[in-house]
Amino acid sequence: MKVASIVGLSSFLALSAFAASPRSYDIKLLNNPNQKSQSVKKEDIVSLERLENMFTMDAQTPGLTSMLKRHTLKHQAKAVPVLIKVMKGDKYPEQNRWQATMLLGQVMGKNAAPFIAKFIDHPHWMMRVASLKALLGLKQAEYHQVYTKALKDPSLIVRVQALDNISKLQIKSLGPQVWNMMYDQSNYSGDAGNRKRTSIVGSIIRTLGEIKYDKASKPLAKLIQKPKYQDLMKDLDYSLEKITGEKSPDSSVQETRKFWSNKIVQAPIKKI
Repeated sequence: MKVASIVGLSSFLALSAFAASPRSYDIKLLNNPNQKSQSVKKEDIVSLERLENMFTMDAQTPGLTSMLKRHTLKHQAKAVPVLIKVMKGDKYPEQNRWQATMLLGQVMGKNAAPFIAKFIDHPHWMMRVASLKALLGLKQAEYHQVYTKALKDPSLIVRVQALDNISKLQIKSLGPQVWNMMYDQSNYSGDAGNRKRTSIVGSIIRTLGEIKYDKASKPLAKLIQKPKYQDLMKDLDYSLEKITGEKSPDSSVQETRKFWSNKIVQAPIKKI
């Protein structure tokens, strides 16, 4: 059912409330044996069923996102079974399942991270991105296997989000995996022998700079010398500045290339 206005949305919720059949039950959150049962009172049932019905609505319904958030946060932990059902259920619009993932992180905090991380294996790219976004919001830097897998995801959007997580969470140990993306053919388009770089290559280079992966400094300094990488000039310069802490001149491309050549490419090897 599509609803085009806030008034329509409110009417739908009112009808859902009358249709609900109150009952009482206990729940355990996220199948955690150490989690105490949450008793759901009869007066909560109608509201929770209404919340679930909201998640079935057209994701473009005006005001739906804010209402989902408001009603979920009103119930806090009692809304968790609804959120999990939506995340797992194919009958709900993908954007609403995304919202459920974000809201689960808000309600449960870091306790939800192990469950959310499992969605990196979800068949729909949007849920895989939602998993990464939620883990980033929860500042979960320890899920190295999840982020490594996402760097090789079939979806370009998922790979970009994985880079964003690694960059913002400063996961320096994944530098080699990020560098290997420069050779991953899924990050290039066109036939073999006539490959073109996709937009993600610039993100890869910038991520290497953000996490200060110093082993990439010399290869990047060599790339910046080559005219065929002119389109990546700003990304390469940015990354080199981040890694080295040096500032290249703004005068010209030639001066920038010369600067990095002198600083890194032709720099004498330090004796140990």
